[in-house]
Amino acid sequence: MTALTEAQLRICAHACITRYDRGEGDIATILGSYALDEEQREQVMKIILSKRSDLVAGNVDNSSSTDALNEQEETVKWYNSIFRKKTI
Repeated sequence: MTALTEAQLRICAHACITRYDRGEGDIATILGSYALDEEQREQVMKIILSKRSDLVAGNVDNSSSTDALNEQEETVKWYNSIFRKKTI
């Protein structure tokens, strides 16, 4: 997996918070829908908790099921496409 910049991690964190606020599921499920490695997932979670202290780590399950990832494959493809560098 390619490394994401700090800005990309913040965008992902804000997207997770927005989706959570809209009632799309719990943070663990939403975070699991993005193609992130464990280190990136932890970084995004830290950003989420720094913005929303009401989402304490104890209330957030860190598991990401493969079923959720498979169901969200199209969303992940779209999300990753916005971070592709354009070559000229």
